[in-house]
Amino acid sequence: MLVDVTAAPDFTLKPKVELHLHLDCSLTRTALHRLGNPIGEAEFRRLYTAPERCDSLMDYLRAIGPSCEALQTAPALTIAMDELLRALAADGVIYAEIRFAPHTHQRGGLTLDQVMEAVTEGLVAGTSATGIEARLLLCALRDYPPAENLKVIELAHRWRDRSVVGVDLAGDEAGHPAAANRAVFDRAHALGLPVTAHAGEAAGPDSLREAIALIAPARIGHGVRAIESEDLLAEIKARNLHLEVCPSSNIQVGVFGDYAGHPVDQMSRRGLSLSINTDARTVAPLSLSLEYRRLAAAFGWQTGEFLAHNLEALRHAFLPEEAKPALGGRLVEGWGV
Repeated sequence: MLVDVTAAPDFTLKPKVELHLHLDCSLTRTALHRLGNPIGEAEFRRLYTAPERCDSLMDYLRAIGPSCEALQTAPALTIAMDELLRALAADGVIYAEIRFAPHTHQRGGLTLDQVMEAVTEGLVAGTSATGIEARLLLCALRDYPPAENLKVIELAHRWRDRSVVGVDLAGDEAGHPAAANRAVFDRAHALGLPVTAHAGEAAGPDSLREAIALIAPARIGHGVRAIESEDLLAEIKARNLHLEVCPSSNIQVGVFGDYAGHPVDQMSRRGLSLSINTDARTVAPLSLSLEYRRLAAAFGWQTGEFLAHNLEALRHAFLPEEAKPALGGRLVEGWGV
């Protein structure tokens, strides 16, 4: 158990924003049932979740394999997205940005645009059924050739009026520096695509500095290793970079030894712009409501902290500005302020 939440309040009905969530890490058992696989709970957990404590980020990433293997057809992608949105709505999420790497879903012969058509069909179905607002981020991967990643940027540009709101640099941070993909993200900026980048999780402050200097993201996925450098913390704050923090995920992959030792509370109290996210909802069995209970139990977070970070998430969301006021009103009303 990462932290005892027995006495923590239930946040299920509170409105939430989630900016850092991977589709291929969040395949639901309900989706598999709809695809004709009547898998039981125990077998689902055995196959599709990672250990509570992994030896490394790569150990965690290996656990994504079975989910990714299941998401190689158009029906699978459509149903997976639909069911994920239903799970998000049940968790109180009112806006989500869901990311995935389209070129990892082509083993069954789908083209990149067919992948997008399938995922978008699921997005439309899920949002229509639940009323949740959701958009897509497309991931370039550090361990893929830049030429392949460039195709993802061009794909995002083609689909930006059909659910895509930005692009991400993801993958094995420690083994694959961001420099190889500098030209890829130069192209993203030239096209006017908002950029986020994974950095400062599996590798330390230098990885963050490199991503900031070469990729020029508006947001950082994780970014928690910035706590190791006062200068870097100051730079992140001065640049108003938003950190997509995923505490339980960081602990699961071994970045921090326990919840009490995670720097999210320090970063919050020092005024950094950050949001709270799950990263994954299956590989690490998790919901935002449970993550909030852990924050309340470990650090005493109350309404003020949760509302502030949800409003920061919305402010830094890649959603068009005109759509934000209504969601902000729902956050303020829902948190009772």
